[in-house]
Amino acid sequence: MRRLLLICTGVALLFLPAAAAEAGAGARTGWLVVRAAANNGGVVGSPVATVVVRGFVLGRIADQGSIEIYQLGASSSAQPQVTGPDVSRRGVRWRGVSGSKWTGTGFRFRAVGGVFRLVVRGSGVYLFAGGRGNVTLQGSTDSPAHDGSYAVDGGRFRSLPSHPVRRSLGKS
Repeated sequence: MRRLLLICTGVALLFLPAAAAEAGAGARTGWLVVRAAANNGGVVGSPVATVVVRGFVLGRIADQGSIEIYQLGASSSAQPQVTGPDVSRRGVRWRGVSGSKWTGTGFRFRAVGGVFRLVVRGSGVYLFAGGRGNVTLQGSTDSPAHDGSYAVDGGRFRSLPSHPVRRSLGKS
């Protein structure tokens, strides 16, 4: 009897990781890449991208711009980071959630290991995000041929839309 119980336990231990992987296969990671994006109005204009994601976002603003970062829900202790020689920070609020807004030129940012909402404005915006969530994208209405490009979940690169377009990251 003990031998049978030991064999059944061993077989279960072999199949549990495979079953867990199969169950998690429906929750795929999504990807977003934004290259050389620009909007109308610079720092005070409409957002180039608003990203809400459980995962990570890395990026830089090569020219002039701003980024608001909100850490949503119970997240890890990892705090968003923004670095650059010419960047200023102030506190902001969105729907009762505290965040920070950084404004400047030529700076980099990252938010890793939690649930984040990022609102990016400006020109020379480059983003790479991975995880599950959604993004709203908008380019320039004045110069749509020169407002950058984006790709979602490994799709082909497209010009940024002149009106806000929402896309999901990852598919279930």
